[in-house]
Amino acid sequence: MRETMDEAIELEKLPIFRNVPTEQLEPLRRSATRLTFMGGAGIFRQGDIPQFLYIVESGGVDIVLPAVGDDIIAATFEAGSFFGELGVFDNQPRTATARATGETHLILVPLATVAELIENHPPAARQFMSVVIERLRRADEMLSRLQIRNINEVADEKMTFGEHVADMVARFGGSWTFIIWFGVFLLAWMAVNTAIILAAPPDPFPYIFLNLILSCLAALQAPVIMMSQNRQAAKDRLQADQDYRVNIKAEFAIQQLHRKIDEMRANLAHLRK
Repeated sequence: MRETMDEAIELEKLPIFRNVPTEQLEPLRRSATRLTFMGGAGIFRQGDIPQFLYIVESGGVDIVLPAVGDDIIAATFEAGSFFGELGVFDNQPRTATARATGETHLILVPLATVAELIENHPPAARQFMSVVIERLRRADEMLSRLQIRNINEVADEKMTFGEHVADMVARFGGSWTFIIWFGVFLLAWMAVNTAIILAAPPDPFPYIFLNLILSCLAALQAPVIMMSQNRQAAKDRLQADQDYRVNIKAEFAIQQLHRKIDEMRANLAHLRK
């Protein structure tokens, strides 16, 4: 991270301050600083006390939520975007971590200066709130179009021929169709191998050859069914892991939307007064 002050900070060219009179931006311009972050560098961490509103001049920033396993990227901001604006309203600890995706130039504006601008200049406050509202609309549209691929379809595409056979054997062996047909086969075998129908049956009572067939069938069927059950257990673990990740993302997105909407309503009510 390094600070650069060789160029004037032109806040009026940024979307967040567009249409705001230049004289109203002078306090922000005087207090703002420009910092450069290398790729992977942390800008702030979850739990930090907010101090600045961050404006991305160039490069990109990922907003990351720490989670078990891989971190969850909640949002990505590029040139012209801003983040960390919630600290203007509540001054609560940061709820996520911000990291630079590459060499990134940021403009840091003290939150106290931004809060003063919003409080004393309603047109600037309306412009600030309009940009926040537009971001919420884009987030809502993204959530409405979110598509999550079925983990069962992904697992089925990677199945081998042996796994397909194991599933079919387990599916047929655990059905009433198998029970009925196997019962018919046993009755037919015992009926044919009786002295009533044949004078010299090939497998007379106690049906030793039939017992051998049943033993071989059970010896082969059991491991095949276990193979299918193990694969299904692996699919269940993948499904549970995916459900956990999706629930975390959905809960985070809903909480963020509710909180920002409540803050916007409070500020709009304050501006109307």
